This record gives sequence, C-alpha cells and structure tokens, in this order.
Amino acid sequence: MNLKKLILFFTLIFSASFLFATHNRSGEITYQWIGGNQYKIRVTTYTSFTSQSAPADRCEQTVYISTLGGFILDSLNAPRVNGSTLCSGSTNGALDGEILDPGTNKFKKNIYEVVYTFNSGATYIIYMFDPNRNANIVNIIGNSDQQPFALTDTLKTFNIPGLTVNSTPTLLNPPIDEACVGKPFIHNPGAFDSNGDSLSYNLSIIFGEFAQPIQGYIPAQNYGITINPVTGDFYWPNPTIQGEFNFGILITEWRKTSDGDYVRVGSVLRDLQINVVVCNNNPPVVANIPDTCILAGTDYMQLISATDPDNNMIDLTVTGGPFSLNPAPTFTYSSIPGSANGAMNWTPPCNAVRNQPYLITVKASDIPSTGETSLTDFESFFIRVVAPPPQNLTANPVGSSVLITWNPPAICTQTSGNIIVSYKIYRKVGCAPISPTICEPGVSDAWGFSLVGTVNAIGVTNPNYSFTDNSNLVQGIDYSYIVVAVFADGSSSLAPAVVCVKLVRDVPLLTNVSVDTTDASVGKVFVRWIKPLVKNSTVNGLDTIANPGPYEFRLLQGTGVTGVPTVVIYSATQTYFAQLINLSDTTFTSTNLNTDVNAYNYKLDFYSNGNLIGSSQKASSVRLTATGLAKRVELNWSASTPWTNNTYYIYKQNTSLNYILIDSTSSLSYTDTGLVNGATYCYKVKSRGGYNDPNILSPLDNWSQKTCASPVDKEAPCQPSITADGDCNTQITQITWANGAANCSYDILYYNLYYTAIKDSQYVKIDSFANNINSFTTDYANSIAGCYAVTAVDSFGNESAIINEFCVDNCPEYELPNIITINGDSINDFFIPIKNRFVKDIDLKIYNRWGSLMFETTDPAIHWDGKNKQSSLPCVSGTYYYICEVHMIRYTGIETKKLKGFVQILKN
Repeated sequence: MNLKKLILFFTLIFSASFLFATHNRSGEITYQWIGGNQYKIRVTTYTSFTSQSAPADRCEQTVYISTLGGFILDSLNAPRVNGSTLCSGSTNGALDGEILDPGTNKFKKNIYEVVYTFNSGATYIIYMFDPNRNANIVNIIGNSDQQPFALTDTLKTFNIPGLTVNSTPTLLNPPIDEACVGKPFIHNPGAFDSNGDSLSYNLSIIFGEFAQPIQGYIPAQNYGITINPVTGDFYWPNPTIQGEFNFGILITEWRKTSDGDYVRVGSVLRDLQINVVVCNNNPPVVANIPDTCILAGTDYMQLISATDPDNNMIDLTVTGGPFSLNPAPTFTYSSIPGSANGAMNWTPPCNAVRNQPYLITVKASDIPSTGETSLTDFESFFIRVVAPPPQNLTANPVGSSVLITWNPPAICTQTSGNIIVSYKIYRKVGCAPISPTICEPGVSDAWGFSLVGTVNAIGVTNPNYSFTDNSNLVQGIDYSYIVVAVFADGSSSLAPAVVCVKLVRDVPLLTNVSVDTTDASVGKVFVRWIKPLVKNSTVNGLDTIANPGPYEFRLLQGTGVTGVPTVVIYSATQTYFAQLINLSDTTFTSTNLNTDVNAYNYKLDFYSNGNLIGSSQKASSVRLTATGLAKRVELNWSASTPWTNNTYYIYKQNTSLNYILIDSTSSLSYTDTGLVNGATYCYKVKSRGGYNDPNILSPLDNWSQKTCASPVDKEAPCQPSITADGDCNTQITQITWANGAANCSYDILYYNLYYTAIKDSQYVKIDSFANNINSFTTDYANSIAGCYAVTAVDSFGNESAIINEFCVDNCPEYELPNIITINGDSINDFFIPIKNRFVKDIDLKIYNRWGSLMFETTDPAIHWDGKNKQSSLPCVSGTYYYICEVHMIRYTGIETKKLKGFVQILKN
C-alpha cells in the first residue's frame, strides 16, 4: 500500500469513527506457530453489547503487519470465529461472538483469527485498531470514546536453531474485572507458554491511533499499582476513584539458548479494563501456597483454601498450563459461608517434564447474598515437573576402559510423549555419594563431575543405553559415574545414585619422575614404577594364566611435559623372567639430558611372552619457569602425571648456595617479593601427591629442575580508574582519575589522557599531566558525547594498557510543533523545532492529505514557511502529515529516531 493510499485510508477511517462505535473495552493479540514461518494470529476483544453498539458490531477485524519502524507490510481480514450463529451480512463464515452475562447483555467476547506467512530473521509488529473505546475511562484525559482502541504484539522469526518455533502464551483469565473503592484488588492474566519459555511481566501503556501511545493516558504507576515480574500478579492496594480504568500488561517471552543466554522471542500486550464501584463488600483471601517440584509419574496433592471476611460463599477456580495436558490435574472443592476448601490432584506424565515451572493460578470469587459486587483474590504458585533418574546404572572395568550401562527413567520411554534427545555421562575422581534434590535436576557443579560423553537417543530405533569411557583413565584411581537424561527443551532428569569403579591393575604404574641433576648436557632424571598386581580370589589384577611369562618392561622417553614418549631408553630384553614376581627392576635413571632447557616424560610398555599387554599412563617431570619483574620473581610450573599432586614446596638458593624451603602452595604459581632489581635468584620446586588407592606408596615426591631469574621493571603500572561527568546544558565535561592498585602503581611519573568521540574507535591522546594532577575539564562545542581513558607512565617508560574507559553521552532532544499560523504577524509563521539539541541532521518529509510531497529538508532547524516546494505557493489551510528521521549524536555513534505526526496550517 503506497503512502498516498495509506494516508487516504486512515483519513476515511477516522472520519467514520464519529459515526460508528464498537466501544471496545479490553483484549489482546496472541499467535500460534503452525509450521515453517506460518502463524495463526488471534485477536480477542471484549466490547460493550447494548442497542447502541450492536449496529457497529464487527464481523471482521483488520490486522496489520508492520516493521519495528512502523512501516505497514500488509493488512489482513480476520473473521470472527466464536459464537453459535453466522454474523449478520457475513460472506466468509464469520460468527456472531459470545455474549457474556446473558441476563444483562453487558459484554461480548469476540475472537478473530487469520493465518499469515512471515519472512525469516526479522521482527514484526502485529496490531489492530478500532475507532472507539468505551466512554468515561477515568485514566484517559478527554473523551475516551473518541480514542481509537488498539492491540499490539511482537513476533520474531529466527534462523537460529532452537529459536525457530514460537507461540505466544495463552492468557487463561479474561481481561475485564471489577474492584471496589477502598478495597485491595488483584488480577492475574493466567499466562501459559506451551513452548516452556520463561515469562516476565511489566506494567505498560495502552495504544490507540496508528497503534501509537494514547495521548492523555495516566499510567498504572500513578495509582500505586504494581505487578509481580515473575508471577504476573497485578496489585492495586487501594482504588480511590469510582469508574472504569484501562491499564496495559506486557508479557515478554525469554528463551534460553545453547550458550546459556536468554533471548527475547516475543511478547503479548494485554489491555485490561477494571470497573471500580462503591460497595460494602470485602474480597476473599486465598491461603498462601508454596512453590514445589515433583517427579513425573508420582502422585501430587495440594490443599487449597480461602476465607471470606463477610461470611459469603466462595467460588474457587484453578487454572494453569497443566490443565491442557493429558492427564490433567483434577480440582474439587466445597464451600460453606465464610470459607471454601478444595484439593488439586495430579500425576504428571512424562510429557509434563520441562525446564520452566508451570504457573498455577487460584482465583477465589465471593458470592455476596446482598447483591453487592463480587470481589476476587488470586494466589499464584509454581510447579516444576522433573523426570526421574535413569535406572539400573552400572560401571564395570574392561581393560583400560570402563563400560557404563543404564535403562531409561521410569515412565519416560521414547513413546511417552516427551522425547529424550540424549543421555549425558559424567565422571569424577574419587568415590563419594551425592545428594540430588528434586528442585535441582541434572548435575550440580558443586559435585565436581565432568562431562565425558553423550549418547544420542533421538531418531534411534533401538537406543543404545551404554557408553565406554576410555579417556585418560588411570590404574589405582577410584572413579564415580552418573548419567542423566536430557529432553528437547534442555531439561535434565534427576541424577541417579553414584556408581564407583576402579581399573584392573594389570599394567605397571609410574610413581616418580624427578630431576636429579640440572644441566645442559649431563642432566639426570630419576624414574620409578610399581609392578602389576597378580589376579587371585581377592585381587583384580593380571591374569597370568591368560597372559603367561616371560614378562618385560620397556621404558619410553619423550621431550617436554606434553610430548609423546617414543624412544626406548630401558628394556629387560637381555634376561627373560619366567615369573612376574622376579621382575624386581622398578627404577631407572636417565642420563646425559638437557634438563636445563627441557622437561621429560615417560611411559612403560608391559609385555607378556612378547605380546604387548598394555601401557602405563604417561608422567612428566615438573617444569619450572622464573620471570623477573619489578622487585619480584614470578614462578610458574607444570607437570603431567597420572597421580594427583596437591602440594608444592618452593626452595630458594641462599648465599651458601644451599636450597632452603621458603614456602608451600597448592597452586601452580608463586611470587617471591621484596627482591632487589638486577640481583640473581635461583629456585626449584618439589611436588607432593599420590594415587587415591591406599595400597600404593604415598606420598610421591618429585623435583623440578633448578632455574634462576633477575628482577627487572618491565611492567606497566595499573591503569588508573576514571570517572567523567558531562553537563548537557553547559556542554562541559569534568574528568577525574585515581591511581590503580598500590602494588603496581608506586612509581608513576605522569598520566596520559585519551579521547574518542565514538565508543570502540581509535583513541587519541589529548594531553599529559604530572603525577600530582588528577582532573581535567573539556568544553567541546556541539557535543559532550565521547569516551575517555587515562593511562599511567612509570619512571622506566612503561605505560599501562587501556582496559577501562568512561563514556559520557549527550542528551539529545528534538520535538516538533503541531500547528503553525501563516498570517504575516511574525508569530509562529514557520515550522521550526520546539526542541533541538545534539542533532547532526534530519530527513524530514511533509505530505498533504492526498500523499503529495509538500516539503523536505535535512536541516534540523527546518524553517519551513508553509509553501509548496514545487510551486512555491502557500499551502492551503489544513492538516499535513510528516515523517522525520532524526539523526542524534551519541557516544555509540549516530542514533536514528523516527517521528511521525500531524501539523496543522492556519492562516487566520
């Protein structure tokens, strides 16, 4: 639809709005994903149903699809789909709607539906508007029945896996309610998201003409209204004014992505109407209900009760997502004057398992016997349904691997309606029980497990409920395993009890790789190992019957901590041992090495009768590095060993050339401080650790090589912290800074100040300051936007890196008038901005009611004299439509703000 037709179309609609009125009261737009990029859009409205409004009853509504910027992409005809008979005059099967409160013919509920296909990777605004709201809405200044009624919604289409399917929440409680003056009021939309998205709730404005904010709207916050952002409880503690009010509730959907972030995938805006009346009734009170977690397949019962201070009977209803499942919960209650008691019972099926909990809303409505207005109370609580753990978990050693097997969780089979997509297998060193809780399914980080494998379970006819772990397992170590099931939405089952296992001790174990001598050519490394165990009735070791002698060790050596040992440096091939017990050689010293430069690593191959049975895990020497810094030496070391090192002892050479213990640590680094720059200091480190098998010798001590370093100041000072305070009115920015941490800022000589007008652009140095100055004032013209950073330079010329910055932003303003009077009196003769600050340029176009371009400019000052740009003749009196893109100067770059509106030209 071109702009000329669009403006004419809206002109005709607004002209007609004074002739017809549906007196819309409340409603919302929702949508349901059908497939691909196709969605069913549903518009739900509540209208007055009286003899005055019936003639304008809508059989169809027009639904508009627009971009975020407001450009209309399409308009759709949506027929009404609820009711029992055809709508009068309908040619497309539209129905007549549903009359609520039939005895009074007070309201009508209307549902309109249409299917539409969107493009991928874009954000759309879906909206409708009807000419008139009902009259006398208290929080709309002016004639509310002359304000169009609009509903709006946001739809995002994604090309990202996991985000392509989305339907809005279903709102289970109607958007029309009653309250009493001076009595607390509560409303809950009863939102249920079938996709399992997380929902947040905010108070919002309501909309009218062009689906733009209503002018003269008084927001809910002005009346002391709040909303719970998690449960959606809309609470008005004390209504003081009688009459009808309309408020907005924005419900936003958030979906967790594979990287753990939450992405906004859509939203629903509810236009809620509340009729506040004078009454002597008091609302009932629903007893508090705690949140809970339950296992799928187990019975759950929740007692629900409410009391009424006026001794009225009470009607209890319970709504929520579980009531759409099969089997659904059941709820029964009974009421006597002043109270009601009931019970909700549910045995959740496996297809109820999901990451997000279900919101359950309890509504209590009193039934006054005196004809007073019925008042309500809401109580919301969450139920999270968790899958039970996988069953029959086992772990058995098979050579140097472990075979893990399990069965699916009870009731959660591949035909249970909720597909298990995978099983995740976790392992940790050691054997200790875990304490899973129903509300914390999956694997807690506090347990210390690591993921070692995933078994796919989706699209597999006969899923394999087993996994072989052969990743860096070591003899002599206890291992714990757990397995959890993972569902399509990322939710995990409860973890089962831990199973523990230890590999068979059928190969030798290395216990020592220790540097004896540090030298560039005659260095020495000492290596020690222990023999395999022999299998018997009580020991799980080498089967000497299946693997008879003679037996042989071959020691292989490699260079570096992580290198591959390939060179055989020791072998017992000169003597064949008939019995394993006769293999007594379990140490070897490797000589003529360059231990000054290199670490060395080792592995033992074990042979039976010339056949390789297996190999030990690789072990390396401890490699130490020393780095001289300002008045200190930083030590770092590494080693790769099958045993666990838990303590490291730091030795330092004294003036007698002896190494003495100066400290110990459990980390892989240490800093020796208080040293003299230029002096030489030498160190070595002893590691201490062991296997967790109590039958293996412990502790295991191993030395690093010796290494030396001299402290020298090559380290830049810490970057000073910085703050900046910009004043938009004076266009002056005050910048202050302070030293960084004392241990790296003790010899600052001067500071450098850097600036960039746009964040993440190249910084430019604008000045330098002595070390006793810590502030600077700028007065850049036309803009205060930009980012500042301060660096410190020490006496050795080391300058701190720019890591932290402080950005100041402009306060751009641009506002246009809605009327000019071209009468030559020099007052308001030009269309010029009311406010114009920190604006680079604009793109303004002004059209007449027929869509013809009257004027355009890029000058923010505009200065339009009301003349046609083509003819240079004065435009006739009337209303003109403008579209303006305002390019504002911000520290993040140029920001565009789009303005749309009307300006009226008067000549008298």
